[in-house]
Amino acid sequence: MKHIYNNSNFGENWFTYPNLYTSMVNICPDNGHFVEVGCWKGKSTSYLMVEIINSGKSIKLDCIDLWSKDQDYHEDLSNLFDTFLNNMSEFKGLYKAIRMDSVEAASLYKNNSLDFVFIDACHSYECVKNDIKAWLPKIKKNGYLCGHDFSSKDVNKAVYECLNNISTQEDCWIYKNL
Repeated sequence: MKHIYNNSNFGENWFTYPNLYTSMVNICPDNGHFVEVGCWKGKSTSYLMVEIINSGKSIKLDCIDLWSKDQDYHEDLSNLFDTFLNNMSEFKGLYKAIRMDSVEAASLYKNNSLDFVFIDACHSYECVKNDIKAWLPKIKKNGYLCGHDFSSKDVNKAVYECLNNISTQEDCWIYKNL
């Protein structure tokens, strides 16, 4: 399947980590489970979905976002969830959209149950710290907890405060649960 994430309907070009997503799909075992926290209009989500489909693996993908007004983004976002669903219509039934706060959504998952969680929601220090604390116990042994905007001072501070032995790639932080 060809990628569609560069279509203009996906909006802003904040997706800087295709190599990370491709590598996560490649290393994930069959019957894996991924969670993307912060999906916006679906640009990165659609990329990940195509990579999953093209891998031939059975990997569940859950998409978590509030899909509502962002405090730092002053555009009318009342239709943001509909935009996401429309952009992801080609993948209907292949992913699950969960419209919920990230920390609350983490409680839906058992500890040690997820292969990969990617955090790219609220970027404040407190939000990132709370997201890491909520999602870290959900990661399987040898699974990955990662996130975007590592160049942000707040994100960087929260990551270093909560995690050791991280690596970086494409403005992302990467933590492997050993």
